[in-house]
Amino acid sequence: MFRLSLLKKLPFFIFILFNAPHFLAQGLSTITGKIISIEAAKPLEYVSIKAYKPSDSSFVAATISHSDGKFELPIAPGTYYLKLNLTGYETELISALQLNANQSNLHLGTLRMQKIKTQDVKDIVVKGSKDVMETGIDKKVYNVAEDLNISGGTANDILNRLPSVEVDQDGGVLLRGSGGVTILIDGRPSSLSGGNGKTLLDALPANSIERIEIVTNPSAKYDPDGTSGIINIVLKKNKLLGFNGLVSTNLASGDLKTGNVGEGNLSLSYRNGNINVFGTYNARYLEGFRNNYNDIIQGTGSNLFILDQNRIGSDLDAGQTFRVGTDINLNPRNTMGVIFTGATGRRDRTGELWNGQLDTNGQVINLWSRSSYDPSNRTNYDFSFNFKHDFKENRGNLTLDFNQSIGEEHTQGFYTNTYYSPDTLALNRAQIKQQLFNVDKNLITTAQADLTYLFPDLGIRTEAGLKAILRDQLVDTYSESRDTMTQLFNEDTLANFLYGYKEQIFSAYGVVGKQFNRFKVQGGLRVEQAYQIPNLISDSIRIVNDYFNFFPSGHLRYELKPKSELSFSYSRRIKRAAADELNPFTNYSDPFNLRQGNPYLKPEFIHSFDLAYSLEKKKFTLSSSLYYRNSTGVISRVKEFYTNGTSAVTFMNIAETKALGFEAVLMFKPIAALRSTLSYNSNYTWYITNQASLPNRQGFNHNVKWNTSYEFWKKTATVQLSVNYNGPRVTVQGIAQRQGPVDIAFEKKLANGKWTLGTRVTDVFNRQGFYFSVDRPGVQQEGEFKWLTRRVYVSASYKFGKLEISNKAKSSGFEGGGDL
Repeated sequence: MFRLSLLKKLPFFIFILFNAPHFLAQGLSTITGKIISIEAAKPLEYVSIKAYKPSDSSFVAATISHSDGKFELPIAPGTYYLKLNLTGYETELISALQLNANQSNLHLGTLRMQKIKTQDVKDIVVKGSKDVMETGIDKKVYNVAEDLNISGGTANDILNRLPSVEVDQDGGVLLRGSGGVTILIDGRPSSLSGGNGKTLLDALPANSIERIEIVTNPSAKYDPDGTSGIINIVLKKNKLLGFNGLVSTNLASGDLKTGNVGEGNLSLSYRNGNINVFGTYNARYLEGFRNNYNDIIQGTGSNLFILDQNRIGSDLDAGQTFRVGTDINLNPRNTMGVIFTGATGRRDRTGELWNGQLDTNGQVINLWSRSSYDPSNRTNYDFSFNFKHDFKENRGNLTLDFNQSIGEEHTQGFYTNTYYSPDTLALNRAQIKQQLFNVDKNLITTAQADLTYLFPDLGIRTEAGLKAILRDQLVDTYSESRDTMTQLFNEDTLANFLYGYKEQIFSAYGVVGKQFNRFKVQGGLRVEQAYQIPNLISDSIRIVNDYFNFFPSGHLRYELKPKSELSFSYSRRIKRAAADELNPFTNYSDPFNLRQGNPYLKPEFIHSFDLAYSLEKKKFTLSSSLYYRNSTGVISRVKEFYTNGTSAVTFMNIAETKALGFEAVLMFKPIAALRSTLSYNSNYTWYITNQASLPNRQGFNHNVKWNTSYEFWKKTATVQLSVNYNGPRVTVQGIAQRQGPVDIAFEKKLANGKWTLGTRVTDVFNRQGFYFSVDRPGVQQEGEFKWLTRRVYVSASYKFGKLEISNKAKSSGFEGGGDL
């Protein structure tokens, strides 16, 4: 619920939002006229009329024609030319228009447009292809279908290929070196993106994803969550007329013993002028291994605790994902859609962890192993409803969205500790056996209303909206140990707890944008009332974190020349503690590397600044950005070390971090058959802790990613190479680095594109893994994780139906509300 003060302020915000355009118009003349069709001599509605300066072709103003074909274009006195555009008609140019300072109106009379005769405008056959990466001055779009090296992969595999993005060994996503990233599915929070505090993106197949959008400094229209921005995963949805289908499969092998992968996909759809029905199904089976080692030295002088850990384990991930939905055009201005998405799966992990305690001479003085078997089953379901109403005369739209996301995961753990004599390897004490049972349920409800209203005569765009997000999670964990005398399992105190978490966020926003010749200005404000309530039910402790905040944003763009822009943006953002970061109950799956949350964490607040430049030429496109972030009350993952030799990962608010960085994305096409994308991101980060046990740190971080493809064989075959390099990244306690892979792929299209055969090799040099080090007073630790990454894939797909996109579908701008 909103505070009373917020409710009192809302009418004021709405008044300012919708009356601002009337305060901005001043000293304008008007160009008027009427547009008709040459063939039918009938008025043409929705014709786009744009005015440009002849001296440099810079855009000045725009409007559209009404139902009677008439238009009015308010504009300052000067010399212009007009460009008339309407889908299905030839573009018309009206040149050498002179509007004098004392002239209030210039009437052009009746203008005529001719239909395109060279093609059937009902269906436009798509023969081209998109770039893997499309960059704008404030958003990057990664087109999944154009990247051959992710076939058979998961959402996490895709994220690792994006500019400035990394995924750590636990599935945590980093953008521009910061871990505070908001992951959305089709523009909404979802249990599929880790709504229960864990990443589930490894369960989302890459073939179900159409594109991924990255917004690093969003306006007030979007949720302020995330230190470094928003990553929106847009799932596939049919755009083809008639009945269509796609069947595909991917098979892979890692080595002779393990690493087999099998995947199958089926997509069916039917679309006519008023209804679109679609469904997809994916089944996936993946075998692998997950190994790691840790070397820990704790203490000072001769009083040292030295532990050497080595773990070898298997990893099985299998699951199914399905999606069904429909879009219905109720009438020319009203559209509704319903989508249901589900994912079920299981993950089985086994491991043998060997622990050796050493003396200062490097001799083993204690030796034991811990075997583990951790099977889990998960289910996630998303239901969404959306409605869109388009206002007359193309003045904007009203959208309503409702989304319900349900997730549940059942995890078991079976552990056996076996102790050995270091000299003889004989058993020297009884085994300890433990069992753990965990049920994690989460529910996310999202409801929002968004209004966009345009004033084309004034070149003004206004947006306003309301949103509510409700999260509810329950974690029930039970553990027991075997009695060595009776051989029976009894409840123990290691991990027996019931933990609940509720989060309620209510917000309202307003955004106004205005164009002044080459300048585009946009300002916005979002107000938010939020509650975070970790509930330690087993200990009868309930903590309510209640906060009200303002989140302003501002964007300024200047068109240097056509297809070249300079922009500056600012936004205030927030990073809230996740449910597992607030959960104080300890995870004992590895007694020497525990995990424990902090229910008293406060939100982290960020001021984000971005200065960007973009340039588009025939052969290349460049997008670059200089950015600065200042964060206070930073939520940091730290490792605490205890005198008994154990350690625990926990979370705390440190004083401040600062990051100054540079990002560049270059896409170049020296010849028609060759396309390459090169991205670079670097930043210098300062960690200011104000804690003696956690010294201040600073350091340089960078990564480079290159993707290139070459088409040959009359554009029916493609070879692609992808190279990722992530440099060492400075953290609050040391260094972390994810080694990037080199991937290569080949694809051949047959039978006019209906059949596609391909092969690829992932991590050719078997270098992908994760390394970290901790260096703080009295503690040193080094660790490395390695999983099965080098595989050889073969793939095949078959398309059937009408491989054409309807022109109406392309221009409607409504694809289920998934865009940012």
